[in-house]
Amino acid sequence: MRHDVVTIGDVTRDIFVFPAENEMEKPLSRDGEKFLLFEHGDKITISDIHYDIGGAAGNVAVGLSKLGLSTGILSSAGHDQEGEEIIAKLNKAKVDTTQLTLRKDKKTSFGIIISYQTERTILVFQSFRPEDFVIPKELETNWIYLGPLGEDYRKLYAQITGLAAEKNLKIALNPGSIQLHDGLNALAGLLRVTKILFINREEGEELIGANGVTNIREIINQLLKTGVEIIVVTDGKDGAYVATKEEFFKIGTYPAERKETTGAGDAFAAAYLASYIKNNKLFDCLKWGAVNSASVIEKVGAQEGLLSTSTIKKRMSEYRWPAESLRFSR
Repeated sequence: MRHDVVTIGDVTRDIFVFPAENEMEKPLSRDGEKFLLFEHGDKITISDIHYDIGGAAGNVAVGLSKLGLSTGILSSAGHDQEGEEIIAKLNKAKVDTTQLTLRKDKKTSFGIIISYQTERTILVFQSFRPEDFVIPKELETNWIYLGPLGEDYRKLYAQITGLAAEKNLKIALNPGSIQLHDGLNALAGLLRVTKILFINREEGEELIGANGVTNIREIINQLLKTGVEIIVVTDGKDGAYVATKEEFFKIGTYPAERKETTGAGDAFAAAYLASYIKNNKLFDCLKWGAVNSASVIEKVGAQEGLLSTSTIKKRMSEYRWPAESLRFSR
């Protein structure tokens, strides 16, 4: 079966914990950074807990499937209860899991998300490495969505670069912290064949090696020089941008009652990519992303708030972005 998109990357079992606010120290701010404080050796009461599945590859796969695309996932999990739950939930979401391998020799990757005052801190147990993601010789898909990867990712990047050239596959790339740290030179080969690059503003600054506050146009212009056709940059409360060599658009956020932010970027990427595949204009793709990510932050977990195509279109038609939140220029 040929898919519209196959996602590649991690899947995780996520546990969300909500510390009792009256037992936490006041968050500390220093040099623009915020720190979550609790006393070493202390016992903190948890006011609530929530279980879910996550990981960028899983989140985007479920998001794309809900938006009507034929979607598969290429990943690995442990041959344990958590791995079985991941398979079951992905299958329920109509994601093809035949390329998701359950390994008896490893445990399923975990994320423990400490959610405090609508922000989150994530503790990650990453059980699998890029070498565990085995791409079959005949990968039947039109698109590959490549999420963040762990150490030793370069061989997998080289393999995907070759596939893109050989089979004319379209690549959507969301690099992780390790790839961002390594910089543009390490990613150069894959970027040259990447159709869409998804990053947030801080990630863009790190990728181009900028120090301090950088103009969004400078980030985008440097990234366009790599050969990527479309750059999509999310910027938190300030909205999101999309640019090509010919076009530049900016959109504000869609209103939402912020509850928990995990998966917002994945939701944005899934909706943007689905909209693009459905041949919508770049600016409309931004709207799809903004609406979908806003829905996700109103729920706990990365997948609970993911929307269908009909719901996104309905919300887009009912809402008018304020004029000051829109920009159309190059």
